[in-house]
Amino acid sequence: MKTRIFLVLAATFFLIWSVAISEANNGMENVSYGAKSAGRGGTAVAVGDDTTAMNVNPATISKIDGGRVDMNLEMMFPFFSFENKDAMGTGTLNDTNGQKPIYLIPSMGFAYHKKDSKWSFGIGMFNEGGTGTDYGVLKVDNRFLQMLPAGSPGFSNIEYFSNFGYMKLTPTVAYSVTDRISVAISPNLGYAMMRMKMPFFMDQSEDGIPDTLFAADMNGKDNFVPSAKIGVLYNFYNMYGFGIAYTTPADINLKGDAVMTAPIAEMGGMIPAQARMTGDLEMKIGWPQSVKAGMFMRMSFLKGMMMALDVEWLNWSDYYDSIPVKLTNVKMNGMAQPDQEFKMNTGWDDQWVYKVGFEYPATDNLKLRMGYTYGKNPVPSKGALAIMNPFVEHHITGGLGYEIGDSFEFNMAMVYGFNKDVKVGNKHNIGPDMMNSTTGMEFLSMAMMVSYKW
Repeated sequence: MKTRIFLVLAATFFLIWSVAISEANNGMENVSYGAKSAGRGGTAVAVGDDTTAMNVNPATISKIDGGRVDMNLEMMFPFFSFENKDAMGTGTLNDTNGQKPIYLIPSMGFAYHKKDSKWSFGIGMFNEGGTGTDYGVLKVDNRFLQMLPAGSPGFSNIEYFSNFGYMKLTPTVAYSVTDRISVAISPNLGYAMMRMKMPFFMDQSEDGIPDTLFAADMNGKDNFVPSAKIGVLYNFYNMYGFGIAYTTPADINLKGDAVMTAPIAEMGGMIPAQARMTGDLEMKIGWPQSVKAGMFMRMSFLKGMMMALDVEWLNWSDYYDSIPVKLTNVKMNGMAQPDQEFKMNTGWDDQWVYKVGFEYPATDNLKLRMGYTYGKNPVPSKGALAIMNPFVEHHITGGLGYEIGDSFEFNMAMVYGFNKDVKVGNKHNIGPDMMNSTTGMEFLSMAMMVSYKW
């Protein structure tokens, strides 16, 4: 009992400590939440063989015998690239691969199903996803917006950085209607945080002020949001099965503060000055509703090798087609200004994701896995931002699992996301720094999961 309590407390502490450091693969959602699923291309809707699957389909915990704790850590190594041209479209302004951090994506789950009981209970904490990019300080050409005379402050240096993370606490209850059919519900409590540093265009023509390109530092404070997940599972003696799950949308109304600065020319002349605008930030974003369906089957003629298929629909457009932003208590160089309300027309589409995975029992204790995931990039060229680039579409995965006696299990997996570039022409409706630009991303990740069963 002491061992179980220690494992749960250690995993909980680690997950809370690392929640702000996250990255994603399908849009902003992670491909998987555990090494077993990751090795099989992220398939988990119908396969209930560990507790991390409850964040995909909560009904899967009904197929766990006894008690189980899973602790998973994914280490992601992303590779970003960004190139853009100056205001004239002739010379290269920036050409960089950005910083190369390591993103940590932890998750853990606990579930218990007493033998001969129709009820199963579980709880987990999962990094659902997010986005994170760090290009350091890049050049920005303010002449994109106003053609200042020669000698005016044209080029300035602006930091490009983002860190948006969303995690969930998922208490879960499942009920076995029959030996083959289970239903479950999981009321989720989400936690979100956001920090972005980027060039930011603001149309101030209504106030008689020229359009301005600011260096923006937007800091959204911690936010707790509710949502829910329901799932259904059909399992025929673990030989084949089907599952479907629905997740409600989660409204993330981030509030924080914004500091925006820009070089200007005083009185239309040649003397450099600085405009500094501050305000209270409110940004209405969210985590999308989703529908996920899947199946699996075991092939007895191949030593019981399992094949799993998942299809997912993610409603990104509901939150990221147009993002409302409000600045209140606005001050410009210390002087009160009207409140600012505008929209970031990112134009994201909904996303369909397709996953296929295989698991082969090489021995009684060793299982080998491989898989593939495809999710069409939901971000159109007109809505691309250098610091938000969840563009990767094709993923290949592989992994293995080894059981140590009756109580311990070790799983590991690797996922490679192929490079995807998004090119933007000479028109862009969010920030002129993206005009005549190319932004790309690829990644390699490793996941390791340690499990204890009783």
